[in-house]
Amino acid sequence: MKFKVNSYHFKLLRDYERLSAFKGAIDDYAIRNGGNSNGLNSKVAFDLGCGSGVLSYFASEYMDKLIAIELNNSTYQLAKENLKEFDKIQVFNDDILSFDFSKLNEKADLIICEMLDTALIDEEEVPVLNRARKFLKDGGEIIPKGMINSAEAIYMNNHFIQYEDDEYSPIYISLGDSIVYSEFDFMDEIDCNFSAEMELKVYDGEELEKIGFEEKLSQEKFEKFNFKENFNIGEDKLKINGIKLTSFTKLNENIICGPTPMLNPEMLIPIEETEVKCGDSLRIRLEYVMGGGVETIKTEVLEVIRH
Repeated sequence: MKFKVNSYHFKLLRDYERLSAFKGAIDDYAIRNGGNSNGLNSKVAFDLGCGSGVLSYFASEYMDKLIAIELNNSTYQLAKENLKEFDKIQVFNDDILSFDFSKLNEKADLIICEMLDTALIDEEEVPVLNRARKFLKDGGEIIPKGMINSAEAIYMNNHFIQYEDDEYSPIYISLGDSIVYSEFDFMDEIDCNFSAEMELKVYDGEELEKIGFEEKLSQEKFEKFNFKENFNIGEDKLKINGIKLTSFTKLNENIICGPTPMLNPEMLIPIEETEVKCGDSLRIRLEYVMGGGVETIKTEVLEVIRH
């Protein structure tokens, strides 16, 4: 089937890893719940933030009725056109946060909601699901099932929030392994106001040698911005001025999708520049409002822990 899309949704459709992960989760749901629609025990799905309608299209093979909702009017028009041949799909141009689900007179067996962004910050996945979950049947499911977020200490060239994707490659170097700092199950009510303290371990001398840290600093992209001036391995001195967040989308119990070009690209967040020694740990506080946008991000360096 050919889809009419704008330039943004064209990129979404070209992200085959993202698309196949959602298709696999929808197929898996159908296998576990009786396969194709047959009019018996009628199955209903909500596709929230449906975009061009591709996920509704995937689900239409298995569901008896689909409610697709899209806020952006031009995108809604594309979805309406793409799905016009499917009598079982109703497409609404509305804000999910104010949509009157009660007028549907039925609840969903399945909610599909791909309103995702790194760490759930810049899209409304959490506030949308907090509202729509009330209209999910007992025993119903949500795709995706949840998200896992990790963080690591870095030194970055530009001191502002950046995404790392196929169009933009920020200049930074990792200074420690990533740690998981939050995990969410979308079946649970989630507080949009997020706050966590985390302890990020810095590589020790042996680990820096193992990853070829000094050789990396000789690469042209680091030499161009004088990265070496901020590190003195001989005197055991390093500087940290940022953290990198990585999000893993849990589609279901069997499918986890890491960052893809159009799904939760890694995010670099500046923090107060702090001098540390090899093997130290940095304790920081990270706060943001899920669905509130990157402007809600706040960081605070709490302590350097000497080892």
